[in-house]
Amino acid sequence: MKTRYAVHHSFLGALVLLISFLSSCEKGPDFREFNYPAPVVEDFSPKQGYVGSAVTITGKDFGTTLKAVKVYFGEVRADSVKIVEDNKIVVLAPEQGVTGKLKVEIYGKSDLTKEDFVYMPSAKFISASTDKAQVGDEITVTGENFGTDMQKVKAYIGNVEGTVVSVTPNQIKFKVAEGPSASIVLMVDGQRLVGSYVMVGMEKLTGTLFGHAGSWNNNPATTIQAAVDGDIATYVDGANKIGYMGYDMGAGKGAMVKSVRYAPRSTHASRMLNGEIRGANDPSLSDYVVLHKITATPPAGVYTEANIENEQIFRYIYYYTAEGNGNIAEIEFYGNVVDKPIPVGKLAFEFNTDNEGWVPQQSAIYAASDDALNVTYSQTGTDKRRADLKLTNLPITLHTGNYPIVAIKMKALPVGAVYTFDVSGGAFGNGSKKESKDFVADNVLFWDISVLGQGTNPPVANSPIVFSAGQTFQFKIADIPAETATAGYSVEWIRTFASKEELAKFIGK
Repeated sequence: MKTRYAVHHSFLGALVLLISFLSSCEKGPDFREFNYPAPVVEDFSPKQGYVGSAVTITGKDFGTTLKAVKVYFGEVRADSVKIVEDNKIVVLAPEQGVTGKLKVEIYGKSDLTKEDFVYMPSAKFISASTDKAQVGDEITVTGENFGTDMQKVKAYIGNVEGTVVSVTPNQIKFKVAEGPSASIVLMVDGQRLVGSYVMVGMEKLTGTLFGHAGSWNNNPATTIQAAVDGDIATYVDGANKIGYMGYDMGAGKGAMVKSVRYAPRSTHASRMLNGEIRGANDPSLSDYVVLHKITATPPAGVYTEANIENEQIFRYIYYYTAEGNGNIAEIEFYGNVVDKPIPVGKLAFEFNTDNEGWVPQQSAIYAASDDALNVTYSQTGTDKRRADLKLTNLPITLHTGNYPIVAIKMKALPVGAVYTFDVSGGAFGNGSKKESKDFVADNVLFWDISVLGQGTNPPVANSPIVFSAGQTFQFKIADIPAETATAGYSVEWIRTFASKEELAKFIGK
């Protein structure tokens, strides 16, 4: 009996121990306590530097957990610890840091450097001597704390390094290397300074501003002038959804556009999406070429730059948008202006902004508006109406071979009018009613001077005909019956064409 009791007692004791163990396991999680060693700082380099300088701290027991490491410059914690290894930390000197010892803190334990890190005054870019330069030109950058050691200074335009000529504490001079336009970048003893924009091998293009008329609610502050005023806080807001604005380089001139910079209206940046940078040579802009299309909404408040690969020469360069009322804050064109001689005999008069030198006679009055030269007769009552249209800006050259078709387009042809292409030396065709009326339904009349001689003279084949200052060059528009006359007539354009077929194509026939 004693033996049986002992076994039973032993079993109960073991059972109690097992239950006790299991109960202890159910009380909560199994916490483990880690005892991290204190970091040991041995050295650091460099001993002096600038805001943003990379400082390497060496020692031991730093661990490898980036987020666990805190580094203080004086009492200011660095916000950019870049590398943590067990024996090395790389950190950037914070902007508000002060000269003093560096402290490394890891999991509440810390150590200090024996020496102070000395903050040096940061270099500063203030201005550049120019915003455009040719390869080999010298640019002077003015600033602060550049030092005097040329070995510690590099100068770039974008990613292209120039040649540093001289360095003083307040000036750096360098020569421009061949490369694209970009911002000046200086490296001064490890400090990276980004400065102003420089156009390399090109110039900022300007000319006679042209574009859509008017503005939304006739606001004088939002006309096309706002696109070229140099202020990205102002903007264009047209009266209609189609908008365009740019430069006419002038007769005999053209532009090779290499780059454009643009900024959107800050509150409606998306309205520039699908806008186009265009070039054209015809004043109607009908021969336009798309140089660049905006395929993403540009950021507000800054310029976006687009390089242009097309090397054609254009008299007219402009921004165009089919939507968004021409909303744009700024547009800038960069490239080179070159001579672009007008082909002998090619004429193109458009009356978008002025009369282009054409003046109505017989005391008629006129105004250039609504894309036309609008002429009002002086005659009243039962008198026949007449208002010849004379070109006063001479000399001018026609060519019987290159551009023999001389055409005039009106909004509506005066009913019953008699027309004469009257010039010094005699009217073409030697009188009135020599115009061709093939396109009269389109309000277009034309004279083919390859088959019409001046006065009684025979036609001159494939030759220039020059009309000098003081001579006559006009269209007689006369004998309009009073009973059919309106107040006047409106001329949309006067042009020459290489052929009747070219004219037909131009008017969409």
